[in-house]
Amino acid sequence: MTKPTTTPNISPWDIAAQQAYGERLKAKGDVRAQIEHAARGFENILVRQWVELARKPLFESNEGPMSGYDKMVNDQLAHIVSRQGGIGLAQTMVDQMMTQIKNRDWAAVSTDTSQSAQGASK
Repeated sequence: MTKPTTTPNISPWDIAAQQAYGERLKAKGDVRAQIEHAARGFENILVRQWVELARKPLFESNEGPMSGYDKMVNDQLAHIVSRQGGIGLAQTMVDQMMTQIKNRDWAAVSTDTSQSAQGASK
């Protein structure tokens, strides 16, 4: 298992910064970093939903002026959990996707090699 790349501590509410970071990764062509960024984002959303469900029975103020604060607390808790390594889902997703990419690339190389060998023997 490889060590995950370091990502900047971007606020989950700063959509423009999240998108800009994703575009910078795309421009660099670092496939693993792009996958890690997407997997962490997915894990953050999943953890946020779990936090929201876990806190719901405790605080029934989902309406009125406090509802906005409840959502912000849920977002921040999910962000903190994700930044601390999350629940392990993001890294598992990255490892699985990288394995699939390597297998796809290996299959493409082996197909190209076998076609080149057949062309050379004719």
